[in-house]
Order: sequence, then structure tokens, then C-alpha cells
Amino acid sequence: MSYAMELLSLPQLSRDESTPLYAQIVEILLDAIRDGRLRAEDRLPTQEELTRHFGVSLAPVKQALGELEERGIIVRRQGLGTFVRDTTPLREETILYTRIPWFTREMKERGATPSSELIALETMPAGTDEEVQRELQLQAQDQVVCVKRLRLADGEPLALQAAYLIRDSVPGLVERGLAPEESLTEVLASEYGLEIAASQQRIHAALATEEDARRLCVALGSPLLVVLRTSYLKDGRPLEFLRDRRHPSWTFTVWLSRQ
Repeated sequence: MSYAMELLSLPQLSRDESTPLYAQIVEILLDAIRDGRLRAEDRLPTQEELTRHFGVSLAPVKQALGELEERGIIVRRQGLGTFVRDTTPLREETILYTRIPWFTREMKERGATPSSELIALETMPAGTDEEVQRELQLQAQDQVVCVKRLRLADGEPLALQAAYLIRDSVPGLVERGLAPEESLTEVLASEYGLEIAASQQRIHAALATEEDARRLCVALGSPLLVVLRTSYLKDGRPLEFLRDRRHPSWTFTVWLSRQ
């Protein structure tokens, strides 16, 4: 591999962003791994080469490499250099306050092919599930559409998702159906003119149920991360409540900045 060509393919850092320099370096290297410019067992440029390329001191480069090593993405080998350790798949979600998570987009950006297995697409009274009723600000008799799917990347199960939408907002969705490769987010935007403006997301731990174990191919009682996300339209009305039960290998990265 040519380090000169590899370095030239890496973008420069932004000096105008509030994101720390080391965090930008981490994301640039992760992007190079995701799109195949850096592959498993490739040797990274040296710290000095990265320092010169990015025009920074050694400190942010060392901090970025340290974080990637801690996350198991790279490994340092004495006398040989720093190597990409494992790139398939990068099962993580980077949480940015300016970016709302979207499974289809996230998987495509990682070079994976997203797909779904539709488990249920049905109408139900909101009162059937108190949490759904509360998050969507509905009365018990109001109707919601439940879209339950197994989400996959390159055919591997990653998440068991149940999305709940107010039926009156998505007339005909149950009859329309959803194809395995279709994105619900894209259908809502293109066919119903509904676009998410803001989301609130909560994450907690849970143990795999029998259904989780069967569909996610994990052992019964395995630890899972459960994401609960309520999404809103521009006018503040709730659009969707999502329960997302993640495969144990899925991780989250959260970038925080001091204002």
C-alpha cells in the first residue's frame, strides 16, 4: 500500500467545527475503513506522517489512535507499526446531536447492504400499549400502525425493531406493505410528506427473550441494548415511537463537545 496515496485520500481537518481535532481524525480514519481505503491488516501511516498531513501537533493524533485501539479497531505491533485489526462489520452507531439515526443510511455508509424481514404490519388501538399511547400522545381508542421488522446488514441480523405510527398520518400503509429493501423513513418522506425534525432517544440494557434469541441468533438471556426513540415533526407533533432491540455486538459512540 502507498502511504503517500493513502494520506492524500484523507480529507483535512476543519478548524471551524466545535468537534475536537482528535475526534475528527477518528472519524476520518473510520470512514477510510468503512469505504475500503483501509482494510484489515493494512498498516497505518506513522504518527509523524499523520501529524504532517493533518497539520496538527502529535497530541490529537496520539489521542485518536489511542481511542481506535481501545475500541479494537486498530492494533499496535512492537517494531512493526499500527495495523487495522477488524473492519467487518463496524457495528456501531455514532450519536451526534445534529444527526438523527437512520438504519438504512447508517448501513450503506458502512458499505453494508441493509434489508429487513417483515414480521408484522398491522393496526392496533393505542391503549393496547401504554408506552406507545403516552409517547404518541394519543387516546386509548386511537389507532396506530405497528411495523415490526428484523433489520439485517449483509444478511446478518442486527436489530429487532417495532415502529409505531399514528394511523391517520399514514393512511393505506398496512395495505401498501413494505418490501425487504425498503426504508420506512424514505417511504414516510416520499409518499406521505413526513420528515423527522427531532428525536429523543433513550438506551437501556435488557436480557434476550425467546424471540430475541431466535431472531437475533443469540443465547437466551444474552445482554442486549434496547433503544427507545420518539421522533417528532417540525410542528412538534409526534410521528413515530420505536423500540429497537440490538444484537449484543452493537455499540454506540457519542461525541460530546464543550460549548
